[in-house]
Amino acid sequence: MTTLRKISLTVLIAGLVAGVAAFGAFSAFSATTSNTGNSFASGTVAIGDNDGGSTALYTSANNKPGVPVVSCIKVTYTGSLASEVKLYASAGITGGAAFNLKVERGTQSAGSFPACGDFVATLTAYDGVLGAFPTTYGAGVDGKDAAAAWGTNDSIAYRFTVTAVDNTTPGARTAVISSGSHDFTWEARNT
Repeated sequence: MTTLRKISLTVLIAGLVAGVAAFGAFSAFSATTSNTGNSFASGTVAIGDNDGGSTALYTSANNKPGVPVVSCIKVTYTGSLASEVKLYASAGITGGAAFNLKVERGTQSAGSFPACGDFVATLTAYDGVLGAFPTTYGAGVDGKDAAAAWGTNDSIAYRFTVTAVDNTTPGARTAVISSGSHDFTWEARNT
């Protein structure tokens, strides 16, 4: 082996040893910092009413025009996220054109479901035939004016007034006309 080659090899080995020694010296020093206690939780969307979820808002049989059936229900939003609330009916209302429905929004402090006691109307949200009442969230009746968002513990009372449509055509009421069973839904969606 030539002297130049021996010197080059020696320099290379010395450089590697120095590099390892420098790395070892560098790794002997260290510092850290940490950020503890991180957490992430979603908000909630929750809505309920004062009927307990199992009692009909109204039922009526053998009714005639001019005799209203009136019932009230109070809806409360308990979610933590601001939400838009819509009211709609289930699909499949039969004979809906034979009944008028008026839905008013308002306040009620002491009434128990379905009594209207101290209900005070602030706005008529719907006034038309039952069969034309919206059956989807998208077409639903706004829970508040101008679809304003509901916040935690917001409450709105609703008064439903149902009457049979007056039909003076002879023989128009020789058979029972029924709306069939139907549901009303208040749905909250985070805005």
